[in-house]
Amino acid sequence: MSRVIEVLASKWFLSFLGIALLGVLVWVGGPLVAIGDSRPFEPVLTRALIAGGLFLIWAVAFVWSVIAARRRNAAMIEAIAAPEGPTPEDEEVDRLRERMVQALETLKRSRLGRGRQWLYQLPWYLMIGPPGAGKTTALINSGLDFPLAEDQAERRMRGIGGTRDCDWWFTDQAVLIDTAGRYTTQDSDGGVSSDGTAAGPGTRAGGRDRAGWQGFLELLKKHRPRQPVNGVLVCISLAEVALASAAERDAHARALRRRLRELTEQLDVRVPVYVLVTKADLLAGFTAFFDDLDAAGRAQVWGMTFPFDDEVESEGESGSRSAGDTGRSAGAVAHFDAEFDRLIDRLNARVIDRMHAEPDGERRALIHGFPAQMASVRAPLGDFLRQVFQPTRLAERPLLRGVYLTSGTQEGTPFDRLTGAMARSFGLDRATQPPMTGRGRAFFLADLLNRVVFAEAGVVTTDPAAARRRRLIRHAGFATAAVVAIACVAAWTVSYFGNSRLIDEAAAGIEDYRGAVTPFAETAVADDDLAELSPVLDRLRDVPTGAAEAEAGLETPIDRGFGLDQAPTLSQGTVSAYHRALNRLFLPRLLVRLENQLRAAASPSDVSYTALKVYLMLGAQGPIESEVIGAWMALDWQNRWPGEENAPLRAALQDHLAALLDRPIASVPLDGALVEQVRTLLASQPLAERVYARLVESPAATALPAWTPVDHAGPQAARVLVRRSGKRLSEGIPGIYTYDGFHNTFLPALEAEVRATAEEGWVLSEKTRALTDEEVAKLARDTLQLYYDDYVGIWNGLIADIDLAAFQSDTHAVESLNVLSSPRSPMVTLLKAVADETRLATPRGDATAGGGDTRQAGNGRPSGSERAGDAVALEAESRMQRQFGFSGRIASLLLRDAASDALAGGPGGGGQELPGAYVEERFKELDGFVTAGPGGQAPVDAIVDDLGQLYRAMSRGRMAVDGPGGGAAAEAELAGLAQQLSLDAGRAPDVMRGWAETIAERASTRTIGDTRARLNEAWALDGRDLCRTALAGRYPFDRGSRQDVKLDDFARIFAGGGILDGFFRKELAPYVETGGRRWSWRKINNADLGIPNAVLADFREAARIRDAFFPGGGTVPDIGFDLVPVSLTPSAARVVVEVNGQTAAYDHGPVRPMPLRWPGNGPQQVRVTFIGTDGTPAGGTSLTGPWALFRLIDRSEVRQIASDRFEVTFRAGQNAARFEVRAGSVLNPFSLDDLRSFSCPRRF
Repeated sequence: MSRVIEVLASKWFLSFLGIALLGVLVWVGGPLVAIGDSRPFEPVLTRALIAGGLFLIWAVAFVWSVIAARRRNAAMIEAIAAPEGPTPEDEEVDRLRERMVQALETLKRSRLGRGRQWLYQLPWYLMIGPPGAGKTTALINSGLDFPLAEDQAERRMRGIGGTRDCDWWFTDQAVLIDTAGRYTTQDSDGGVSSDGTAAGPGTRAGGRDRAGWQGFLELLKKHRPRQPVNGVLVCISLAEVALASAAERDAHARALRRRLRELTEQLDVRVPVYVLVTKADLLAGFTAFFDDLDAAGRAQVWGMTFPFDDEVESEGESGSRSAGDTGRSAGAVAHFDAEFDRLIDRLNARVIDRMHAEPDGERRALIHGFPAQMASVRAPLGDFLRQVFQPTRLAERPLLRGVYLTSGTQEGTPFDRLTGAMARSFGLDRATQPPMTGRGRAFFLADLLNRVVFAEAGVVTTDPAAARRRRLIRHAGFATAAVVAIACVAAWTVSYFGNSRLIDEAAAGIEDYRGAVTPFAETAVADDDLAELSPVLDRLRDVPTGAAEAEAGLETPIDRGFGLDQAPTLSQGTVSAYHRALNRLFLPRLLVRLENQLRAAASPSDVSYTALKVYLMLGAQGPIESEVIGAWMALDWQNRWPGEENAPLRAALQDHLAALLDRPIASVPLDGALVEQVRTLLASQPLAERVYARLVESPAATALPAWTPVDHAGPQAARVLVRRSGKRLSEGIPGIYTYDGFHNTFLPALEAEVRATAEEGWVLSEKTRALTDEEVAKLARDTLQLYYDDYVGIWNGLIADIDLAAFQSDTHAVESLNVLSSPRSPMVTLLKAVADETRLATPRGDATAGGGDTRQAGNGRPSGSERAGDAVALEAESRMQRQFGFSGRIASLLLRDAASDALAGGPGGGGQELPGAYVEERFKELDGFVTAGPGGQAPVDAIVDDLGQLYRAMSRGRMAVDGPGGGAAAEAELAGLAQQLSLDAGRAPDVMRGWAETIAERASTRTIGDTRARLNEAWALDGRDLCRTALAGRYPFDRGSRQDVKLDDFARIFAGGGILDGFFRKELAPYVETGGRRWSWRKINNADLGIPNAVLADFREAARIRDAFFPGGGTVPDIGFDLVPVSLTPSAARVVVEVNGQTAAYDHGPVRPMPLRWPGNGPQQVRVTFIGTDGTPAGGTSLTGPWALFRLIDRSEVRQIASDRFEVTFRAGQNAARFEVRAGSVLNPFSLDDLRSFSCPRRF
């Protein structure tokens, strides 16, 4: 009957019963559950599946729990039986381990306790205590049944568990683990060693003890997580408590307290602790006192069992809280003294009877003194227990269940605390009792273990903190389940209303579409008005559950989910309606639009070809190519509805087209006559042109990024470069006409496009056939030639369109030259980039720029064996296959055709073999100009160097304008550098030559303007005002003036290094050609200064005046001349000429030259006096002033004989004297016309 009750109360039977009841509930109550009009649990199959699923889940869980339990037991056995490292006791360990493994296997197959419980299911108890406490003796003599022991001598199996320090005892009711005493003391913790002496911390043995203890606890926690142990038996010898010193007793108490705390903390459980005071027989009188007990009396419990903590606390609150020794503050140990006294009272009550029954007088004395002996150990035992179990604020107190006195066997020498204390007090020798002998009997053990300890196997509780955590988790689980249940009901309710709303919205959307589509209900479609149709199709597509939602793949909204979503069902109808509308309304209008475009075709082109191709595809007369149709329609719609305002319309049409092409389209009749008309038109277009147009207009080609000057000329390009056409630098060349476009897009697609175009014979109603390799090669070559021609033209056009930005100011000119001459010159960077893009036949990274072997393997091949030539040809063919994607046969044919052209001198002449060589040859000059030669320098570097020098000179010129002569020198240097730039650019390509000449001309133009401004400023500062004030209106420059030019002013202005000469040398000399008879302005890069020639004439006249009046380079005028008499009238006997204190006379005597100097050192006076025959003055002329001599000559008759000689006739009345004046230079100052024509320059 008990077996039946046990089965009925098992958790598995109860869980099975619960599953069965739930299955009945589903079967009976399922049809009653309705969600709207739906009854999901009404079908019998559904309910059967649900009920069967519940039972299947229960069965799987049951089997899994059994398997898991067996696995845990196996893991525990393996962990227990696992060997440690080698030790000196290896032989004993190996023997005991083998024995224990056998015992565990036997245990697993045996029937222990109730039912089929075994190792994991039995309660486990841990025995701890210091060495020699009698733990093992107590178990051996406890009277427990050890079913696995073969005989009484082999009841225990020691050395198990991977550690040699535990004894495992297997009874039919529990498993007891007898730990080594050193685990309790752990000498390294400062406890007491096994021999009773204090051990220092950190010893090797102590560290091993601690590690073993911790490892043992971890093993228990790992394999028995719910109840690692069911109780702890703390064994302490009564002798150690009664006879030990206070220090030793305290050490034992601390060690035990630590071990109990570690148990609680590490195992997360609060286990009951049973204190066994062993070896009570060593107390004098014990054996005599209890000698009369039979087996049942010896099996009873002798000790005290304390109430649980909550009972203790209740008593403390209602009783003696003020006493301070009970209640919550002290715990169960507070009852020890009272309970111990009750034990003494029981002993005292039994003394009389025992003394009467004992005939031996000595034994009666022992019996009489035994209660006193017991009373003497109360104090030390009580202190010991309080130290172990006294609660603290820092740790949870152990659950002390009781204190019990036991005796396993009567061995050893009893001790007498009373006589020992008296002997110590009076200084007497302590009397010793003889040791006990004979067969030992166990006292007070059997019932203690069977009826107290094992009976409370379920008392173990979790640690309060862990219990609180588990309660919290359990409550959270219940709350979560409740919340989930409520949430499910709420979710289904919300989903029901959400799906109802969805159905209503879908119906409303369909009705709205039906109203909007009415104007398009005609069967025959004659218009292409997609703009009006698109909104109507949008409405149908955007209906709830329509095509828009289906294509978007949106997740089911939360208000329609939870298994009730009706969207998939509704979507089937709305999506089908949308596709029917596309085929009935959208497709015919696309065809009408294409027909209109085909009728407008006037000449064969790729546009008309593609339009026809798309028309035939949509008419189901050709294979559908969605990409081709989409690209064509996108281009058409972009042209038809341009601008951002029409972007939504174009996007909507693209969506409708994609949806149309996503499914098979309906068959629509086409205009056959129109198709034949366009086919006839297209038949006249060469196939190569069609292939070429398709390649350059393919999506892959149009998707390539454009090549723009701003991206390849460097970050400074916008500062110095412009487009002659007015385009922006960001506008460039289509990506298909670049190196990458050629190699990565055009060439790889060429052969396939040639074959594909030829295979599209159905477009032109031609017989479709596969081309031969020879035909493919010829068509590819013709297509390449079309590409090359456009490639060369596009790049030449770009280069010709690039110009240099004009200089806006001197500062801008300097900044521009700095940018152009920098290492990253936009001008050079652009040319190099162009060279890279036109070097089509040279692999990127090839060190040999400009072709050579990369392009030729025919003409110009070095003489050598034919084997070497074949190797070159094979390499070229291999490269065409590897790099350009041609098949082997096509590559070979292309090479052969190129060689044939080379021999015939055709456009492919020059021996080009690889694709792109035609383009590379036409940019060879540019390539060589920007490519570094053997010396590491490229020809373009010379131009950059010239620009750098021009930049530095212009910078210096701007800084030197204010310096003496610095501006003129800098401008002269600039002029020379500009000319050098023009000369060096003469050997450059046309584009570079044009840029260089433009820079030189613009630099010169800026220089000329600056020079004129600077000259005007310098002339106004250095001498313009003085020149005009000192010379204007004065003689000899104004012959009619009465005022003379001061000789000092004349010298300051005309002397060498004077105002005019100094200014000329400093400012004008670099710009003037003075070698000819006439001075002229020098050209600076075909541009002069723009200064009038009259200004230059003024300085030439000033130079002649300087040379005439200052022949020695002096700073004062100094003219030497000879006066030679020629004739004198007879009426005058003598004539005297006086010039500034110098006298020359003639009296019809011998003719001798008379030297004179002007202005001389005498008074500024000139006089001519005639002496008559009578010796009296006969008239004359007298003038004064610095220029009196010149005035006298001007008033006299002058006849020029030569440039350096003239005759002058002086008259006075009837007297006349003629003299020849011989100047010291051909620049005769007396007849110098420059004195008459000179005027001071006003401005330049």
